[in-house]
Amino acid sequence: MLLRLQPSFSLFFRRIPIFQNRIFASSTAPRSDEEWEQDKTTDKTQNENTPQEDEASIASMIGPYVSSKQIAFHTGQFDSEHIKKKNKQAFLDVVEAYKIQFPSRRGHVEFIRAALRRMKDFGVERDSESYKKLLSVFPVGPYRHQSMIQVSVRFWPKQNETASTIVSAMESNGIPPDLEVVHMLREIFGPWAHPVRRFARFLYWAPKFMNKNPYPIPWELPNDERTLAKLALQRMTSTVDLETKLVDIHSATDSSPNVEHPGAEHSWLIYTHTPKQTKLASNLPGDKPIYIEGPYGVYLRKKQLQYYVLKADPSPEYWQKKKDLEKFNTDDVSDLRSPFQPGASLYIPPSAHELDDGFILSLCIIGKPFTSLINCWLHHLRRNFMPDLNRIAVVDKTKLTQKKQIDRFYSSHLLSTPEFTVLHDTKRLAQEPRPWWYRDKTDDEDE
Repeated sequence: MLLRLQPSFSLFFRRIPIFQNRIFASSTAPRSDEEWEQDKTTDKTQNENTPQEDEASIASMIGPYVSSKQIAFHTGQFDSEHIKKKNKQAFLDVVEAYKIQFPSRRGHVEFIRAALRRMKDFGVERDSESYKKLLSVFPVGPYRHQSMIQVSVRFWPKQNETASTIVSAMESNGIPPDLEVVHMLREIFGPWAHPVRRFARFLYWAPKFMNKNPYPIPWELPNDERTLAKLALQRMTSTVDLETKLVDIHSATDSSPNVEHPGAEHSWLIYTHTPKQTKLASNLPGDKPIYIEGPYGVYLRKKQLQYYVLKADPSPEYWQKKKDLEKFNTDDVSDLRSPFQPGASLYIPPSAHELDDGFILSLCIIGKPFTSLINCWLHHLRRNFMPDLNRIAVVDKTKLTQKKQIDRFYSSHLLSTPEFTVLHDTKRLAQEPRPWWYRDKTDDEDE
């Protein structure tokens, strides 16, 4: 009977502030007075070596009941001088050295959290064996839940939260789950603990969604920016039009006599084109300009790329097609008509490149943010695939042009410089600030 009431008594004392430090300070068992004094001396020496800003950032990250100073101490173990090369074997050796140095697993929660922060430096954030090695740091037995009350109140919170952090790290990195991790968690916390149930949900749903993406991206992205640009353009265009083709050129080797390339502005560029976009460009009116807009961001996992868009204003025929589509109710089956009947008309919907905000003519990713590369892209597109664009004016609305004009304005100190046109924002910035009571004189007052 007393053994059954022991968890209830410990839960009661845990809510009292006086006993919170003694309960949560140790990881496995209460410590003696000599160990407490030894901790105080080690804390003083660590305060001299560790900056206060680092401790504050660690404390804000790990949450309550976890010592930021011990986290900083264990983080230093991964920066030891004995580690010659940071790889998987070195990471496993550090974990094994901790298990040998602390057989009672003292401070194991702080060590695991410090190891989770440094996994990316060792390149093991997507290695399942490293996460299993971290789970083996937990002592087996002391944290096993004996009743559903302990499970519901999350007994031993920092150990449960640390194990849940390991599971969430495996989920975010896309590591396929296995039954060995479930058995390890069940031995440590029992069959109904929160980390066990969370990993059980991960074990159920991960295989179902692992290969559901119809346009997958490799987990290990290439380091070459040119290859990443091709991958991003294929992902954006191949889902819309299967006839999309990529053109990869280099400004130094491309023969474009009408485009001036300074020596420092030579770089690569990749753009797209399709037969449908060529047909759209041939039907554009010559009295309306087309626009180059951007840069816009596209993400490949955690890497961002910048792309530019060549677009035109929607035509009146497009709006007429859209009105016809709104009149034709495709869900109404009471009045079905065949397009081959006398008097019937065949409705052709707009293409995937025709949108309400404009017609997409081409996409481009450049290696360096230079306006000469934008001009090279437009010249190459006109010369090889869309000759109808020679009769249409092009307006550059990119941020590169605006930034260049503003820089040239401040360098010239003259508003009437004939070599460029001052934008509206630049004119506003050029005006001197005036007080709120200032008012220009009107024509009547001048008279």
